[in-house]
Amino acid sequence: MKKQKSIGNKGFSLVELIIVIAILAILVGVLAPNLLRYVEKTNVSADTQLADSVKTAITTAMMDPAVINANEATSSVTTFNDAHKTADALSTGLTGEMLKSVNVTLGYADSQSAADLQKSLISKLKSAHATDTAINVQIIGSNSVTVTITKTDASAGKKTDGTATPITVQ
Repeated sequence: MKKQKSIGNKGFSLVELIIVIAILAILVGVLAPNLLRYVEKTNVSADTQLADSVKTAITTAMMDPAVINANEATSSVTTFNDAHKTADALSTGLTGEMLKSVNVTLGYADSQSAADLQKSLISKLKSAHATDTAINVQIIGSNSVTVTITKTDASAGKKTDGTATPITVQ
């Protein structure tokens, strides 16, 4: 048998492979915190869009002639407005045609209760939030609506003292 001549292709040495792995580990260590911060910022942005959708649905319902002129004992818009002069949970005062209008605008079945609506919206939150998170609404003036998602961390991705910053849309 004849021995074949080597072409000179020996491959990588063990030292070269270890150096490449060390470089990759350093890159992952530097980039991972930035990636995690970016992901949390996108989650907070998604929650802000959810709060804005709720604000739009409420404002639309408050101005809808079908909701305002509904044949109810007391107008559901008036009841809702009275309940939210100070910041209070979305489900408070949300009844009748007002509830139906908000449900339909947000893409839910119009038969869903106000408490179920609040639970459904909270289940869609992406950012870090506590189990007792609430979506609060405050009505200032005739059509100025402020929606706040409490006990969620809008400051996520930044160095904080550990207290949660609510998401507010005015």
